[in-house]
Amino acid sequence: MEDRRLRVVGIGGTLREGSSSLAALRRALSAAEKSGAETEILDLREIALPMYEPGRALDDYGPEVREFVEAMRRSDALIVSTAAYHGTLAGVTKNALDFAQFLARDDRPYLHERVVGLISTAGGEQAASNANRAMVDTVHALRGVVVPLMVAIPRAWQKTDDDGNVNDERYGARLDQLGGLVVDLAVPFAFPTERVPAKSAA
Repeated sequence: MEDRRLRVVGIGGTLREGSSSLAALRRALSAAEKSGAETEILDLREIALPMYEPGRALDDYGPEVREFVEAMRRSDALIVSTAAYHGTLAGVTKNALDFAQFLARDDRPYLHERVVGLISTAGGEQAASNANRAMVDTVHALRGVVVPLMVAIPRAWQKTDDDGNVNDERYGARLDQLGGLVVDLAVPFAFPTERVPAKSAA
């Protein structure tokens, strides 16, 4: 890498205290940090973003929105973690991702060439995988690069403690793997090297 560290920004949590999706995000970000990245977490409960309004200027929002958008802009990679509500991602997560619209006119528009890791937690069996699939569509629409490994934690109430921390090491290991993989895959985008032209087959 160059003289700066890769920057991985985590977006997650719900409006519920002790969110299991936020705790899962913290675990994955910790693994990314151990892999050499600088990390930042954007706790959606703490930030309390307003609803995104199409056509409204960024300066018309409060400082929490401007800081959130700037954190996305500074990122080399993202990890997004959501709870699954009623078969798909939580509304607070989708609303947060909608603010990426303010990156549309950047030199790297939206999430272009940013690697994005995905995590979801759910109370039942299927909703977590559904939520990840829905986030894949959103990230692709924002031109991001989805990490092939996605972590879906079904029946999260059986796999977490009272603070939401994952205590089932099968899933904990997957979160660790995801954090490291985000870093590995993001490095070539964040620190491109001169590419050697392929040799002619002739």
